Amino acid sequence: MSSNRGKSRKDYFVAIGIIVIIAMMLIPLPTPLLDAFMALNLMGSLAIILMVLYSKKPSEFSIFPTLLLIATVFGLGLNISSTRLILLKGAAFDGRIIRAFSRFVVGGAGSESLVIGIIIFVILIAVQLIVITRGATRSAEVAARFTLDSMVQKNLSIDSQVSSGAITAEEGMRRRAALRQEVDFYSAMDGASKFVSGNVKVGILITLVNIFGGLIVGICFKNELFGDAVRNYTTLTIGDGLVTQFPALLISTATAMIVTRSVSTDSFASEFSRQFAKEPGVFLIAGFFALFLSIVPGFHRAWFVLVPLAVIAFASGLRMRQDIGSAKEGESSDSSPEEKQERERTVTIPSVQKVDPVSLEFGAALIPLVSGKNDFLDRITGLRNQVALELGFTAPKVRIKDNLKLGRSEYSIKIRDIEADRSSVRMGRYLAVDFDGVCPALEGEPVKEPVSGSRAYWISEEEKESAKAKGYFISDVPSLIITHLTEVVKLNAPTLLGRQELSAMLEETAKSAPAVVEEVRGLLSLGEIHKVIQNLLKEQVSVRDMVTVLEALCDAAPKSKDILFLTEKTRQALARQITASQLSKDRKLHVISLSPELEQVISESKTLDINLEKKLSDAALKLAGEIRAKGFKPVLLCMEQSRPVVKRAVPQLCVMSVLELADGVQNEFHGQLEIQDNN
Repeated sequence: MSSNRGKSRKDYFVAIGIIVIIAMMLIPLPTPLLDAFMALNLMGSLAIILMVLYSKKPSEFSIFPTLLLIATVFGLGLNISSTRLILLKGAAFDGRIIRAFSRFVVGGAGSESLVIGIIIFVILIAVQLIVITRGATRSAEVAARFTLDSMVQKNLSIDSQVSSGAITAEEGMRRRAALRQEVDFYSAMDGASKFVSGNVKVGILITLVNIFGGLIVGICFKNELFGDAVRNYTTLTIGDGLVTQFPALLISTATAMIVTRSVSTDSFASEFSRQFAKEPGVFLIAGFFALFLSIVPGFHRAWFVLVPLAVIAFASGLRMRQDIGSAKEGESSDSSPEEKQERERTVTIPSVQKVDPVSLEFGAALIPLVSGKNDFLDRITGLRNQVALELGFTAPKVRIKDNLKLGRSEYSIKIRDIEADRSSVRMGRYLAVDFDGVCPALEGEPVKEPVSGSRAYWISEEEKESAKAKGYFISDVPSLIITHLTEVVKLNAPTLLGRQELSAMLEETAKSAPAVVEEVRGLLSLGEIHKVIQNLLKEQVSVRDMVTVLEALCDAAPKSKDILFLTEKTRQALARQITASQLSKDRKLHVISLSPELEQVISESKTLDINLEKKLSDAALKLAGEIRAKGFKPVLLCMEQSRPVVKRAVPQLCVMSVLELADGVQNEFHGQLEIQDNN
């Protein structure tokens, strides 16, 4: 409760302060209160520029744009209040701050000091208007534009790091919040910088109005002589202008500094000392230059200034050089010559970036898929779960990044930084796919579906229902990319499953079947097990039932350690699983077989010549196409010895040996391949 009351008091204090600032423009202030507010304005402006100097990052001082507006309005309110009192009281005006600026700052009283004050005031206005304000406004515009332009890229980089596991989701949220704060800050600074230029222009206008208004009031209403009126009102107006423009100069300088420090990571003083300390020779050269000037005719009269400066520069440069040498000695004092040589070699070798197992790269038009509020990244996680369920191993995290070399609507899928496939999409449209090849043509843009190669059309949202009614399968852009990515990951599963990942799978299996894992490790090396698992994944055989796989290897390894032999025996142990995956919608296997003569040729030669292999492939694919046209899955059946050779000849089909057929499954034969070898 106490913290809430404290917060309420602060809110009330700020609200009252804003009301007082606005009221100053309407209600006459007593002279002592005006002096107090002017002193407060000077101190506040100084505090603001010091806060800018001490801030490590510009966005840390996030209230600066609002504070700039308040300080500007406060200065204008003081200017209006002082103008009212000067015009009302004339020579009897007793504001001590303004009197001090009109006499002490300009160097005295009289006509000479009046001219000096006018000159100083004009110079201050020129410096603010031409140099600081114009530069600050331009810097704010450029910083805001570049910050906004880079926001999408930075968001995409954060999303990619989160999806790849480089940072946690909480860290990603923190970085996005910091990025939003930075963008909001520079956007606000773009508008707030206009307050500074407006303040200077209004200051010029108020000064001119004060002078001419004072002459009118003094001569016409107070019956003062022209010379007295000029001296009184011009002196007070210049004092008033100086006392209000000096804080404005501090504020405008702070504005220029904060928008030009967009790449800062530390306070200005720390960065200044660190960056100048890198080059002590700069101070030595500056010292020599000052020493040279002290002996040049005409400049030698100022030797008492130049020589001490040269000594200070020499001392600073030598001290910095000594500090750098001490730091280097400290780093190498505990190292042997061999370690120093090794460190030198290590420094000269450039770091190599880690290869991403799976990466998805987008063209510029597809960046909104991951930068906006959508479930695309969640669906990437679902992809990994789907691969784990279907193939039995956890797919690596997918890194998402932009690639300006791609077409605007293109995306690229890379496996270990090598492009595996590429396609393009149409944002805001839908893909209508004719998987069966029997649907009537549509009026959309004709393309090929990237996974199956089926006929497809890009259509608008209004055409979706009509396309569905004609038998087309409708897919949106995110679903299409996820499906494509899933198929590429599954096809490249043997490449993605390394020995380190296999070792982790064996350790996980050992928790439930330690005896099996211990036995297989005693019979086979990790590399041999890895090759068998890769062969299974190459044909999309799931290794989710790892215990059965390892038990089959334990049974087969004592007979032979040939990888093809071990693979076939493992497949036979997974017969029920393989058979179930190839059942058609009628719960039957639709089989193509080889003729006995062809089986004998393959089993005896263990290979096929190019001509025979092509004939076998053409005949098998032709018959398989007829089976698919009926809506069934074709399976090419052969003997155990022939299966590896036949699979190499017809990689597009599922090739099973007779020993992989599960009991109780109905088979429907669709033909026998009889090919004569002409050679």
